[in-house]
Amino acid sequence: MPHPSQHPVVIGDPDLKVKIMEFENEDDFLLQQRRSPTLRHRMRALLRRMRYGPFGRLRNMLFFLGILLIFGWIMLPYDNVVRLGIRFNVKKFQHYLNSHPVENWLFAPPAYPVDLGTDTVVIVKTGYGTRIRANAWFEALSASNEFRDFLVIADYASKPGQEANNHGTPLPIHNVVNQTLSSLGPAASLSNPRVAKYLRFAEAIENGEEEADQLAKSTGWEIDALKFISGLELAYSKFPNKKWYLLVDDDTYLVQPSLKPLLAHLDSEVPYYIGNAVGDFRIRFAHGGSGIILSQGAMSSLILDNPHAVRTAHLESLSETWGDRLLARTLIRAGVYLDEEYSHLFSGEPPRWTKIRPDRFCCPIITFHGLGQPEKMHRAGESFRNVSKPLLWSDIWDVYGMSRPWRQSTLTSDQLAKPIEYANWDHAGGSGGEVAVVEGVEKAGECGKKCYERGSECMAWTWEEETRRCHLSPWMIVGEKVEGKVSGPNGKLARELEMGCLKY
Repeated sequence: MPHPSQHPVVIGDPDLKVKIMEFENEDDFLLQQRRSPTLRHRMRALLRRMRYGPFGRLRNMLFFLGILLIFGWIMLPYDNVVRLGIRFNVKKFQHYLNSHPVENWLFAPPAYPVDLGTDTVVIVKTGYGTRIRANAWFEALSASNEFRDFLVIADYASKPGQEANNHGTPLPIHNVVNQTLSSLGPAASLSNPRVAKYLRFAEAIENGEEEADQLAKSTGWEIDALKFISGLELAYSKFPNKKWYLLVDDDTYLVQPSLKPLLAHLDSEVPYYIGNAVGDFRIRFAHGGSGIILSQGAMSSLILDNPHAVRTAHLESLSETWGDRLLARTLIRAGVYLDEEYSHLFSGEPPRWTKIRPDRFCCPIITFHGLGQPEKMHRAGESFRNVSKPLLWSDIWDVYGMSRPWRQSTLTSDQLAKPIEYANWDHAGGSGGEVAVVEGVEKAGECGKKCYERGSECMAWTWEEETRRCHLSPWMIVGEKVEGKVSGPNGKLARELEMGCLKY
């Protein structure tokens, strides 16, 4: 007896008495009836071919492959190298598509109004070897400073009368390294060579030995990695309801008028981890010296929701070289990744040597770094004391009283297309690496022409009279006086970039 599926099927009008074995042959049947198929029949035939033909099988395979990839992505740990590699390349592609960002949020009404005095806490990270910087950091705060809450963390604790001085207000210095070691217990730390170095260092400080300063120089960098996680734990315990937590080194300067509109643009309940992105596909982390911003959402995700990640970080701090990288790894385990959309707002250099690239020309700048000597921090404070609106990277010229040659109204486009020369100065700021060096250039003007010929790949040039070397840089700096050099910015490119900047 034949299977029911093999019974003939009658399609269309039964009076036609035409039988076919497969429903898929309906389009052939219609043709046999010498009449044109209706649009409905044509669409049904097309859909069947798409479903059962080669294209349909490929589509089904891709669908199931997509489901597997999504499932695999969900199941992979946050710090898996595959996951990190995919994120790295996606972010790199996004940066390529948005190579010249324009910060519209600077001029928009604040979506999340913020008060720097009540909504933020600044965590100033210092150390015994750099203790003279702490007071300089506070002295550099402008008269219009809005910060009110601070926490000073270090590898030693201040004694009465040795606190940091915030314009007459003493601030105790907290030893967060001891906090890290206490959380691990003696069994996990006493046999560690880094701990042994620290215990000898701490003993020298306690006994007032001169050796303490030498030990600080030789072991301070290693010990610094022990401060990050415990410092944030302490900040959260003392200020649990802050919207934003700012972690800065004692040689980092914060530009408050640029910082405030950024924070007012972001929802602090979202886990934000923001800073100057460095590293590779294996891990991207915010450079500690350039400053790190963490939202309430990020801090609660780390400290409240992921205590195991915190304890793991304490263990890893006994061997990790860089504390800022350790912080990133710990946050990733809590599901918080570095938001690289705002990385271009942070500088890892002092103001005069900050590298102004084309993609940052019109963007605000929030931090400067490398102000390790107290007099340099004081000068930065004096220079930026009167800044009352968001500071763009290109505005650094104005802060130091430098005339922007591309703004001179008397210069025509033809004149601006010719190299602008400044004797005994350096606007290129470097040699080797990204800075191209051309040997045997006889005149400064020839060096300038080579820069202009490179278009957007050259922001500034410097010619050395003695060596006849021509330096062609992808950035420009305000710079300082340097004997025996002739230099200049690419005025034509700078004017084109500035014309695209939003005005405020």
